[in-house]
This record gives sequence, C-alpha cells and structure tokens, in this order.
Amino acid sequence: MANTGRSRSGSSSKNTRSTARKTTRSTSTRGSSSRSGTRKTAPVQEESGFASAVKKFASSRAASPIIFIAAVLLITGIDLLVSWNKYELFFKILGIEVLIAVVVWVILTLVFSSKKNTDTDEV
Repeated sequence: MANTGRSRSGSSSKNTRSTARKTTRSTSTRGSSSRSGTRKTAPVQEESGFASAVKKFASSRAASPIIFIAAVLLITGIDLLVSWNKYELFFKILGIEVLIAVVVWVILTLVFSSKKNTDTDEV
C-alpha cells in the first residue's frame, strides 16, 4: 500500500482494509482503467405543491389551534347528525365525549410526565 503522508493510528486499520478492497475492486474490473471515487446520487424528488403547502402549514404556529377548532366542529356536526335534532340525545352524546376526552388527556399527561421524570432520573 502506498503511503499517503498521513499519520496512522491504531484505529486506521479499518481504513487500510477498505482502501485495499477499493484497489482490488478497481483493478479487477475489465475495461475500466480507474475509478474516480465519486459516487452518483439519486436525484432528489421534488414534492408537489400541495404536499409542501401541507408541510408548511403543519410547521406553522397556527396549525394547532386551527386543527383543534376543526376537530371540535366536526365532532359537534357528527353529534348533531347522529342525534337527529333530539337535543337531549345530542347533549348526552356530547357529555360522554367530553368525559372520554378528559380521561384520555389525564392518562396521557400522567404517562408523559412520568416518562420525563424517569428520563431525568437516569441522567
């Protein structure tokens, strides 16, 4: 192997092995005089306008409140459709959904707060 002028350390044995493999490969191929060492990368696919707009919206500050409001309106609309303008049934369904949402929120809050506490304790 040719000395490239670099100082070698104990961890450079991997580099010498990979260099030996590269030289073996380049000399064993027929018809190619030498490899340039540059690799061609696959072209980057550009996103469509809609996909990039959705990503920009999702990363904006207005995304969370707008999605929350849209979800509340959607749930309320579905509840109205299910109850067929029987308002007693509508409010029972809505009350059950609110209770379920609160229970899920409390459970998720407890799970993630305990996860943060265990992560800080390990450090």
